[in-house]
Amino acid sequence: MFGVPQMNLTTTIADLLASVQRPGTFYATGTLDIHPPRLEVEGLGSIALPLLPVQAEQLVALAEPAPYGRGSDTLLDTDVRRTWQLDASRVQLGGRRWEEDLREIVARVRQDLGVAGEIEAQLYKLLVYDTGSFFVTHRDTEKAPGMFATLVIILPCEFSGGELIVRHRDAEVRLDLRRDEPSEVAYAAFYADCRHEVLPVVAGYRLALTYNLVRTGASDVPQPPDYTPEQQHLVSRLRAWGQGEEAEAPLKLLYPLEHAYTQAELGFERLKGADAAVAQVMVDAAREADCDLYLALVSIEESGWAEETGGHWRNPDYEIGEVTDGWKRIHDWHLPDGTATTMGNLPFDEAEISPPGAFDDLEDVEPNFHEATGNEGASFERFYQRAALVLWPRAHRGQVLASGGLDVSLPVLERLTADWEAAGSAPDDPRHTEALELAKGISDHWPSEDWNRRQASKSGQGVALLNAFRRLGALEDATTFIAKHCAQGAYGPADNPAIVQILEQLPSSTASGLLKDLVQHNTPLRPTACAELLARCSASLDPKSGTLTPAAQALIAALPTERTASYSFTAPQVEPPTPELVAHALTALERIDSDLAGQALAHLLAYPSVYPVDAILLPAALILRAAAPGEEAPAFAALRRHVLDHLDQRIAEPLAPPADWQREARISCTCADCRKLTAFLVSPTEAVWQFKAAQQARDHVTNSVRYSGSDLNLTTDQRGRPYTLVATKNQASYERRVIQREQDLAHREALA
Repeated sequence: MFGVPQMNLTTTIADLLASVQRPGTFYATGTLDIHPPRLEVEGLGSIALPLLPVQAEQLVALAEPAPYGRGSDTLLDTDVRRTWQLDASRVQLGGRRWEEDLREIVARVRQDLGVAGEIEAQLYKLLVYDTGSFFVTHRDTEKAPGMFATLVIILPCEFSGGELIVRHRDAEVRLDLRRDEPSEVAYAAFYADCRHEVLPVVAGYRLALTYNLVRTGASDVPQPPDYTPEQQHLVSRLRAWGQGEEAEAPLKLLYPLEHAYTQAELGFERLKGADAAVAQVMVDAAREADCDLYLALVSIEESGWAEETGGHWRNPDYEIGEVTDGWKRIHDWHLPDGTATTMGNLPFDEAEISPPGAFDDLEDVEPNFHEATGNEGASFERFYQRAALVLWPRAHRGQVLASGGLDVSLPVLERLTADWEAAGSAPDDPRHTEALELAKGISDHWPSEDWNRRQASKSGQGVALLNAFRRLGALEDATTFIAKHCAQGAYGPADNPAIVQILEQLPSSTASGLLKDLVQHNTPLRPTACAELLARCSASLDPKSGTLTPAAQALIAALPTERTASYSFTAPQVEPPTPELVAHALTALERIDSDLAGQALAHLLAYPSVYPVDAILLPAALILRAAAPGEEAPAFAALRRHVLDHLDQRIAEPLAPPADWQREARISCTCADCRKLTAFLVSPTEAVWQFKAAQQARDHVTNSVRYSGSDLNLTTDQRGRPYTLVATKNQASYERRVIQREQDLAHREALA
C-alpha cells in the first residue's frame, strides 16, 4: 500500500470535491404566461382551457388507467398509481405561440438544471388526475435514447392537492403546481434518477403534459467557476499518494456521483449538473498528478435468506434475514476523451470509497423477495448501482489492474504497448516502462487454479501476454513466464505460436531446456498440444542441431499408455489421444531423429486400446499422406502399412445379406423373458415376435435389445391391456458392414 493515510485520503478527496462550486440543481420549476394552446384529443376533439368538468369526465372515460414499472415489468395497481393517461399519438397541441412558449420553458429548465448543450422535449403522455388520484414514490425509467430528465407542464385547470414531491439523495422539495390565473401554466422538471410522487388530488381535475427531456447531440462538460486553489490542493494530495510518501492508503479510489446513469447515458460529456463540474476538476487534477481517471458503473449485488414478518398467507411480508452471497464490481469503463474501453470487471472494497460510507444507501434499496418453495426457504436479492469516478496513480497501475484479473489488465496492456509502438518504440519512453511494469504485474498475478489457467490459455490471454513481452523486447521476462507458468501447467494449444516466437529468439541452450520442461510437464495432460508445439519448433528451429532432442525424448516418455479417466472436478482434466497427436508427433520426430520416430510408432502400436486403428491411427495416416504425398519418411510408411493390413483383413471378410431370419444374439441377460428374446433372434424362420406384458417387463426387454445392438425394430401395440411389444428383425448389421466396406475401400485407395 502507498500514499496518504487511508481515512485521511478518502475523506480529504471528498471534502475537496465538495467545495467545488457546482452549476444547477436536481430540479427546476416556474410559471409562464402563455397564449392558450389548441388542445385536441383523438376521439373527443378540441378541449377547452381552462379544463371544463364535463370534458374532464369525457377525458377520463376515453383514457386508460396508467400503469407503473417494477423492474422490467409493467403493472396496474390502483394502490400504487391512480391516474388516467392518453398516449402522445392521440394528442395534438397547436396554436400560434405554443411552440415558442414550449421552447422558453425548455430553455429555462436547461439553465436551472445546469445542462450543457442542446436538449428537446418529446411529448410522452397526457395525464388526467381526478379527485383521489395519486402516484406513490417512484423513479422514471429511461423511455427514449438520450433521455435524462422529465418535464411536467400543468395546463390551466381547477384543482386542489396533487402536489409534486421530488427527492434526490438527502434533498427534498415539495412543489405546488396549481395556478389561479387561467393564462399561466406551471412547470417542473427533474432528473430521471430522482424519486418523486404526486400527492392525492383533493378536488377537481389536474391536467398534465409529461415530456421526456432528451439530449440532441454531444455536448461539452459544463465549465465550473475558477477552482484553482481546490484543484492545486487536490493535485498535491494525488501526487503524494502516487509517490508513496505515507503508508496505509488504498491502491485506487472510487468517488460516487450524485446522479444515476444508465449504460447508454454514461459518458464524461453527458454528466449532469454537479457531476459535470466535479468531473472537470478531476480530469484536470488527474492529468497534472499523473493519475489514471475513468468514469464507470459500480454495481453491488447481494442475496441470501429472508424471514417472514407477517401479512396475509397468500401475500406474506418479508425482511432480510442474512446476506449469504454477493459481489462488488466496477464495469463499463469510459475515458475522459469520451471513448469506452474494453476493460472487464474490477473488484473493490469499502476502504477505497471516497467519502467513507458513500454506499451506505444500499440499505435503502428495496429487495426482491422470493417465497419458499419445496425444500428452499424464502430468499431475497437486491441490486445497487451507481456511477463513479475511479482513479489511481499511474505508479499503482500494474498492481491495480493485475489484481482485477486478466479481463481488466490485458486490454490496458495492449493499448499501452500499441501507443509505445506508435510513438516510435524508444526504449527510454515512459510508456515502455509503464507497459513493462504492467506486464510483469500480470505475470505475477497469473491464475493458479487449473480451470482458470486453462481458460486463460484457451481464450488467448497467455498469447496476449507473451506477445506483449516480445513486442516490448522483454525476452527475459517472457522466458520467466514460460518457465514459471506455462511449464507448470498454465498452457494450452493456443499458446504455441507465441511460445515458438519466443524460443526462436533465445540462445539454443535456453530454448532447449525451456522446451523440454514444457513438454515433460504438459504432455501427460495435453499430449496433442505438446506434439503440435514440437512440430512447430521442428519447422522453425534447426531440428538436427540437438536443441530439440531432449524435448523429443520427453514427449515419447510421456505419451499416454491408458485410456483417459472420466472427468473429475478435483483432478486436472486429461485430454485423450487424437489423430493429430500421432500426426504431429511423428512429423516432429522424423525431422529431429528418425530413430525417435520409430520408437514413438512402436509405442503407439503397443497400446491398441489407447490408439485404436479406426479412431486414431487411420485418420493420422490420412493426415500424413495428404501432407506428404511424395517420398515417405520411414515412420510414416510403417504406420501406413499397419493401417493397410488392418483394412485388407476386414475387406477380405465375406459380405452378403442374411440368407434367412436368423440374427446374432448378444443378449447378456438370462431371465425368462430375455431367453425368449434370444430364442427368437436365432430362429431362422421367425421375423416378428410379440411380447404382451406389463410395462416394467417390456421396458426390461427393450433395454436388453438396445444395450446389445440387436438387429431389431421395436414398436408398441397399444390395443388391449397390457400393451404388446412388437420386435421385427432387420438387416442393420449387414447395412453397417456395407457402409464400412465402402469406407474401407475409399481409405485403402487414399493410402495405397
